[in-house]
Amino acid sequence: MHVTDGVTLNVIATPQFKTTSISIDFLAPVSTLGLSQRILLAQLLETSSADYPTQTALAKKLATLYGASYGVNVYRYGLINGLRFSSSIINDQFANGENLTQEIFAFLKQVIFRPLASDGRFDTTTFDRQQVNLIAYLKSLNDDKQYYAERELFDLYFKEKPELATSLYGDEPTIEAVQNTALYNYYQQLLTHDDIKITVVGDVDADDIARYVADWQLPSRTSGRQPIVYQRPVTTAVSESETQPLQQSKLNLAYQLPVYYRDTHFYEALVFNGLFGGTPISLLFKNVREKNSLAYYASSRFDGFTGTLSVQAGIDQRNQQAVLDIITEQLDDIAHGHIDPEVFNQVVASLINNHESRQDSPRAVINQSVLDQLVGSTVSADDWLAHIQAVTPQQVAAIAEQVTLQATYFLKGDESR
Repeated sequence: MHVTDGVTLNVIATPQFKTTSISIDFLAPVSTLGLSQRILLAQLLETSSADYPTQTALAKKLATLYGASYGVNVYRYGLINGLRFSSSIINDQFANGENLTQEIFAFLKQVIFRPLASDGRFDTTTFDRQQVNLIAYLKSLNDDKQYYAERELFDLYFKEKPELATSLYGDEPTIEAVQNTALYNYYQQLLTHDDIKITVVGDVDADDIARYVADWQLPSRTSGRQPIVYQRPVTTAVSESETQPLQQSKLNLAYQLPVYYRDTHFYEALVFNGLFGGTPISLLFKNVREKNSLAYYASSRFDGFTGTLSVQAGIDQRNQQAVLDIITEQLDDIAHGHIDPEVFNQVVASLINNHESRQDSPRAVINQSVLDQLVGSTVSADDWLAHIQAVTPQQVAAIAEQVTLQATYFLKGDESR
C-alpha cells in the first residue's frame, strides 16, 4: 500500500497470531560510517526519548500496554542497510475493549520522531553513556575468537568493499569518532530521506492501520529500487594467519559462489550448502568433526546477497593442513556427484522443516515481506517447496564446481601456552 513517495505500508492481516507485530524500517545504501552511526542510534533510541527519557520510563509505558515489546536494531541485506523499530502487542480482542493497536502506533510515533535531544544534539549524558557502552562491548567481542577470526576473514575477502565486512555490531574506531551533533543531523536526514517500509502482521484491519500511519504525516522522499546484490569479482586467493595464546585455533575460509538471491540456481545453492556444511547432517559436520575428530566444530554459511560461501572450523593448530585437505575433499566429492541419496533427502527435508517453522514466527514473516519488497519478487510457501523439492544431486554437483576459494584466515593457538 502506497503511503507517499518512498513510504510503503504492507499489512498482512491474519488470525494466525495472538499478537500484532509491527516494524518500521528505514533503508539506505550501506556504508561503513552509516552502519556504525545506525548502530549507535539504535542504542540511543531503544533506551530513551523526549517523552520517556529513561529506560525505566519506557518500561513503565510498555507495561501499561499489556507488556508490549519495543526494540531497535540494525541489519544488512547485501548493499542495503536497515534501521528497524519493532514492536509486538497483544491483539485488541484480548485487551478489554482498548484500541492497543492505535496506542502502539502513537507510542512509536513518539519514540521515532521525538528523540531525547535539544539544540541540535542528543542529550549529552545519554549520548556519551551509550557511545562508551557500545565501544566497551565491541572491545569485549574480540574475546570471542570465532567472531574475531570471521571479522579478519571478511576484511580480507571484501578488501575492495569494506562496508560489507563491517560487523553488524559496528566498527570501533568509526563509532569512537562519531560526534553528537553529527549523529543528530544524520538521524534527521535519515528520517526525511530514507526509504521507509512499514509492515504489520496480525488480526488487524488494513484501513485502520493506514489511518494510524497517515497521522504520522511522513514527507515524501525520492523512491527507486536500489541494488541489493553485490557480485564480487573473482580475484587471486589471499591468506593470512595470526598467533594468539589460545587453546583452540580458528580456521575460516571464504569462497565465491556466483549464485544470488532467487536467481536461477538459488535453490540448488541452498541444498548444496545444506549438504556441504549448513546442517547438522552435512559432510563437514560428519567427516571433519565426527568421523575424523579433526574439529571441535565445522560448518558453512551461504550468503545469496554477495555470492559468498564461508566455512568456520575450530581445530587444534597442528591439524590445519589435514582439515584443509578434508574440506577440499568434501567439495570435490560433491562436485563429482559422490552424493549419498539418503543424506541428500535428509538435507532437503531439514531445509523444508526449517522453512516451515519460520512461517510460525511473525518476525520471520515481517523479514520476508521486507525482503520481497527489496528484491521486487515474492515466492509463495508452495512455490518455495516446489523449487526445493525439484533440486537434483546433479544440479548440486554443478553448484560445487563453481565454488572458488578466495580468502583463508587462520587464527593459530600458541603451542607454548
